[in-house]
Amino acid sequence: MTKIHKITSNLLLQENARPMWLLALARKPTRAMLPVDQGRCVWANPFTLPSRTVNGLYKGKSGWIWLAPTSLWSLTTRLSLMLAENLHPEIPYRFPSSLNKEIYPMRWRPAPIEDPPDISGLPSADDALYQFNTVKHHLDQHYRFFDEESFTRHLDEFYAGNSLQKATGNRLWFVHFLLVLAFGNAFLLRSRSTKDPPGSRFFLRAMSLLPDYANLWTDGLLAVEVLALAGLYLYCIDHRESAHVYIGQAIRIAQLDGLHTELPEHELGVETVSRCRNLWWTLYVMDRHVSSSLGLPMTTQDSDITTTLNPAPAGSRPDATLSLHVKLSYLFSSILTCKMSLFYAYGVIIDTLFSQAIYKNEKTELGIFLEKTRTILQTMTIYAREIENMVHPKSTTSVETMPKGTRYITLLYHQLPQCVLVATRPLLLSVLKERLERLGDIGHREDDWRSFLAPTKALISTGIKSAIQTLQILTDEDSLLGKNLLIQRSEGHILIPDQFAEVFLPFEMEVTYGAALHLIMATTLFPHSTAGYEYSEQAHSVFDEMIFKGNKLATARKTELSHLEELFRDLAMRIESHGLQTLTLTTPEHLQSSENPISPLPVHAEHSGESLKYQGTDARAREDTGYLASSPHMSNNVELLDGMGISSYEFLSIIEQIGGAESSILDPGPSWEHGL
Repeated sequence: MTKIHKITSNLLLQENARPMWLLALARKPTRAMLPVDQGRCVWANPFTLPSRTVNGLYKGKSGWIWLAPTSLWSLTTRLSLMLAENLHPEIPYRFPSSLNKEIYPMRWRPAPIEDPPDISGLPSADDALYQFNTVKHHLDQHYRFFDEESFTRHLDEFYAGNSLQKATGNRLWFVHFLLVLAFGNAFLLRSRSTKDPPGSRFFLRAMSLLPDYANLWTDGLLAVEVLALAGLYLYCIDHRESAHVYIGQAIRIAQLDGLHTELPEHELGVETVSRCRNLWWTLYVMDRHVSSSLGLPMTTQDSDITTTLNPAPAGSRPDATLSLHVKLSYLFSSILTCKMSLFYAYGVIIDTLFSQAIYKNEKTELGIFLEKTRTILQTMTIYAREIENMVHPKSTTSVETMPKGTRYITLLYHQLPQCVLVATRPLLLSVLKERLERLGDIGHREDDWRSFLAPTKALISTGIKSAIQTLQILTDEDSLLGKNLLIQRSEGHILIPDQFAEVFLPFEMEVTYGAALHLIMATTLFPHSTAGYEYSEQAHSVFDEMIFKGNKLATARKTELSHLEELFRDLAMRIESHGLQTLTLTTPEHLQSSENPISPLPVHAEHSGESLKYQGTDARAREDTGYLASSPHMSNNVELLDGMGISSYEFLSIIEQIGGAESSILDPGPSWEHGL
């Protein structure tokens, strides 16, 4: 077992290692499973081999563009190609213009080292401190780019003394300062230019002053912070490839200083080691996110990491949020890579490594796919419980009152690593591929889809529910897009607009696009299962709000989404006109009347515990133990999590509804009993 696996599993341990809700489930009888048709396969990656490339100029790059198998951008392009080639083979395909041009062209020239830095046009000392606090406020829950004491000390020296001399003598700190101003402008101001991104004038000045790579490593932690912050800005303006380069360089410099290892506190000091840990896990999260968005291998392998997460002080939501962010990033990368370490209930580890990941380039037997997906959902169950512990309020169960960081983690839980959708997407892609094949082979008798859908419908419904609730959170009238928050300043509290920060950071835009695309596919393939195009309108409203606030990336994403909507509508009409079988996720009548019914998840979940309490395994567990009915804490958790996501209890119910398992993970046994 590698060090990172031990560390992550230890983070899952709770003070009450065997909580009542888990024991209640363990005592109940195991559900009778539907058999899995072993002749059925899942196209985990339905796109053809060898790797697909497209030719043409892309963001100034000559030659070909490689379409990675796990990138959401590549998925958009691959789906567009696959649908167009099958539906309109006689028409030369053209990509949406947003896919082959730079949204924000950015170029800079390195400033000669002997030239003094340009210090004109900078804000006042008070405004500079205000912008730093603003940037720290928005980023600190998710990333740790700053040593606050050191930064503010340099800031005071810069404004109190000879500013030019300070900028010249501390060139890299001045670059750091300019990057903070770039983010500060982006978070606080709406861009007045239709050409340039907000804060770009400070960003370009910073990048022109950045020392060359040959000497940058000698600046240690400050160099790492600067490169990572520059990478995040580039990612925010859709320069994902350049962001990957800068973040990768930051990781390599961090490794030279051993940040990925346990550093000696007695030699370096507790504060320095704590700073190193926070910075390393910031890089870890960024690498997992940016690499997966490009469909590339992770820069650092988990087996090489021996450092630990800083323990979150009691009541510290930012630290708890960062910790959960790291663990979800680990889970997401595990889904996409070839090694999936398995965590079982509350820190007991079965160190099983799958020889192949969910996303591979050929067919996978349905039973094998479901086993792998069940393992992922088991891990998600543990994280769901951790989220419940983080966000459970003392006086309310309203999602509208959740702190900003927790609201973000809720979206992260569904979409940022997109664990739920990425884990269930292969099922939709597999159905899509077979639908397209049937359009070209009308004389062939259709397969009996019941053998495929019976053990997978709960899983498919889970992905649909996750996508729907993501859009519901984003389009809520109190969503982060229009909300104002308080930020602490030395003279008191200042009300600042939070809306531009959430528009500039791309995360809500990414989860909106991913959720909408998932629902478009689901609506086409299962037309009676969800009003997908209704939710597509919600996604468009999110993009429209971002466009109104000056985000050109949202214009591109909306164009791409509209393009795919048109192709999928065409596919839906072809399916109907060719008389193909209409697929549904509704439980067959004979199953509903059976002794052990398998209830599908509701597509339109009510914000009430009732939507979970009386379904399938939930009802039997309540009857067997009476625990849910007598525990207001658990009842409130169910209500809260049903309103903002999928609860730990429901995850366990979903796992039981996946067909083909010989035993339930809810059964107490040696695999986890001995470790508690």
